[in-house]
Amino acid sequence: YAGKPGEIAGVIAGRGDRPLLDHGRTYYKLLRKIITRGQEQGTLRADMRVNELVRYYAMCERALLYEWCLRKGEYSLSEEAECKFPMMIASMKTKN
Repeated sequence: YAGKPGEIAGVIAGRGDRPLLDHGRTYYKLLRKIITRGQEQGTLRADMRVNELVRYYAMCERALLYEWCLRKGEYSLSEEAECKFPMMIASMKTKN
């Protein structure tokens, strides 16, 4: 998306078929593949279904982006992601 930070909220909330929620998108296919592999290898928690973890990850990613848009891009999105995503990923890992 090449628009201004405040404009992306309209794209996210868009009308019609809501392509960002289409689980047939490559984005969701890749997340399912990565999470499935993580569960098979024992690095990601198995007490939640793959689709639940995919939804959780996507929801956290959208929340980060949405907050950045609401604040009109006043901070570095990549730096915020580097700070917040490790906490989110930690909650998806198996407990040792």
